[in-house]
Amino acid sequence: MRKTRKTAAVLALYAVLMLGSASVVSADQAGDKTFAREQASEQTDTSKDNSAQTTEASTTETTTEKTTEAKPTTEQKDKTDTSHKKTVTSSKKERKTTEKQKKATNKRKKDKKDKKKDTKQIIPKVYNDHSIEMKGKKETIEGFIYFNQADAAWNDNGYQIHSSGCGPTAMAVCISSLTGKWVTPVDTTIWAYNHGYYTSAGASHEMVPALARQYKLSCNGLGTDINKIRSALKKKHPVVSLMGPGYFTKKGHFIVLVAIDDNDQVTVADVGSRERTQYKYPLKDVVAQTKSASAGGPCWEIYSKDKKVKKTNNTKAKTIQAKKEFKDTSKMYAEIKAVLQKNYHLTVPLKKGTLVNKDQFVTVSSLTINDKVTVMDVSKKLTTDVDLQKVVSEIKTDAVKGSFWNTVTIEPNKTNVTE
Repeated sequence: MRKTRKTAAVLALYAVLMLGSASVVSADQAGDKTFAREQASEQTDTSKDNSAQTTEASTTETTTEKTTEAKPTTEQKDKTDTSHKKTVTSSKKERKTTEKQKKATNKRKKDKKDKKKDTKQIIPKVYNDHSIEMKGKKETIEGFIYFNQADAAWNDNGYQIHSSGCGPTAMAVCISSLTGKWVTPVDTTIWAYNHGYYTSAGASHEMVPALARQYKLSCNGLGTDINKIRSALKKKHPVVSLMGPGYFTKKGHFIVLVAIDDNDQVTVADVGSRERTQYKYPLKDVVAQTKSASAGGPCWEIYSKDKKVKKTNNTKAKTIQAKKEFKDTSKMYAEIKAVLQKNYHLTVPLKKGTLVNKDQFVTVSSLTINDKVTVMDVSKKLTTDVDLQKVVSEIKTDAVKGSFWNTVTIEPNKTNVTE
């Protein structure tokens, strides 16, 4: 019984233990199942999250792609901006280049206009003053206007006319004489320089025909043909000549032949020397001393086809000469009268006329209140009551040098002119 009870107790305990073990197992399994479910749930949630994240990432990528398509990236934007800046810079450079080209074109046009302007706007005002002054004191030789390249009036600029401007000066002689215009060595030098015919070393041979054309004059190259040169001079056509070593220069020098006489002696306008201009030279010697030249040289005949211009020029020259002589005569009259009023006696040169039968010196004295004087010739013949104006009109002016105050021959206290 006791054994039965013990056995029953053991069985009961065993049963309890088994039940407990089963419960534990069940609980463990349930726990495992619960854990599995939780894991599954977590995995599901994770999948959902991942799926959501994937969807979100996909959506973001799509949006980014769209945004990328809509808006350039920073790098692309930088490149675009750089390209735009380059384009703008290039456009600015092109505009600047175009503006520079326009300015250069305008400057060239302006320079061309400036070259066509009157020389009064090109050269200093002081030249214009000198030019006007020299026009009032113009010199002539055989009816041709004479210029000297060394005169200060033509050398207050940088063209070195004194040392190198014989060519333009020679052409100024021809142009002024044939056209009736006041064309100075400065005018011809500037034109020759601007057109490439003149430098500080001198003028080219082509300058002669070029300047003639510029002033609508004709130019014939005569070379060294002495017969053609003689013929041109007899027609009163000036001949520009390029001289070599000899009478006129040691190297090279332009002069103008202006006249020829019956003895084949030529009168020259040597633009480099007034002294050499005073003499006549054998034509054959002049031609022999010319220098080899191109452009039809070394001798060129210059003339105007318009005879009316030449005639008008001659008329103007005569009028100007008459006015100059009248001015000189008036000055001479006043000075002689002033000397005679102090009881001085004057010795003056008279040319052949109503007072003397040949050129000679006479003594003038005894001025009256009516400006009458006494004249005594070389034979001591006296002529009284002669109008002072008459005496002055017959004075040989080219023989008068300096002031009449220096020609006194008799002191005031010696009144007897026959002593």
